[in-house]
Amino acid sequence: MPNEKMIAHIREAGIAQGPKKREDRERLLREFGFRTKDRAEYALIASCFNPYLEPNDMIAFRHLLDRFEVDYSLLPKEYCCGDPFFLHAINTGSPSELEGAKALAAEFFAENLRQVRHLGASKIILYCAGCDMVFDAFKADVPEEILWYPTLFARLFRGGKLDLEADYYPGCHRNRRAVRATPLDLEAVSRILDRIEGLELNPLSTDLCCMKAEELPTLAAGIRSRTVITPCSGCSMFLRQALKEKKGSRVFLLSEVLLAAVTGRPLREPEAPA
Repeated sequence: MPNEKMIAHIREAGIAQGPKKREDRERLLREFGFRTKDRAEYALIASCFNPYLEPNDMIAFRHLLDRFEVDYSLLPKEYCCGDPFFLHAINTGSPSELEGAKALAAEFFAENLRQVRHLGASKIILYCAGCDMVFDAFKADVPEEILWYPTLFARLFRGGKLDLEADYYPGCHRNRRAVRATPLDLEAVSRILDRIEGLELNPLSTDLCCMKAEELPTLAAGIRSRTVITPCSGCSMFLRQALKEKKGSRVFLLSEVLLAAVTGRPLREPEAPA
């Protein structure tokens, strides 16, 4: 059964969490330094949940947008991409649920696209890999370029330095294959990481899924260093859970690593438990 409450929340407030969380999310994005303008070249889709799940990386992401002089704006009322409905449909294996998810995604995309065009934006930047999975279905049908943010940064980043040994987990992206989306642009992530002098990576198996309880321990067992880099916020969440008992372990998304490489500042240490 579709989540009618979430559908109503999105139609009313834009985000999946509903109207009670909309103001809180907007406040967080303002505190992070993101801007909303009347006109911009790039429209930014920040996602429903990542301002809460990945505040440090989102702040780094905003710094990079400014550093690379990207002319962007948030949307006045960003709508959820519809990813939660796809995940539910994949888990249930229901063809009708999947068709329903596609219809909802098209509805919400139209709401976002209307605002993108009001901005005069010719490009749409997606922070979230899940958003990129859903928006993939619309890329061929609109003149606006839709791109995951590493694709953009790979065009703009020429090189940096970070002395670091880390494990790298690109993610398995099984859900993306399940909805027949084109592959995530992991080559852009690799190009960025390859341009960072002093960064040594141990690749982790992409055959293992961090979301599967039976596979996560095997994935975590392959980690050699105390630092893990992943481009997917879903993966970062599950990896942190797997490593929470491992003292000093750190899981970073791409923006924090890239910002450290271009500024020369060290990566932050994990917060001590309360």
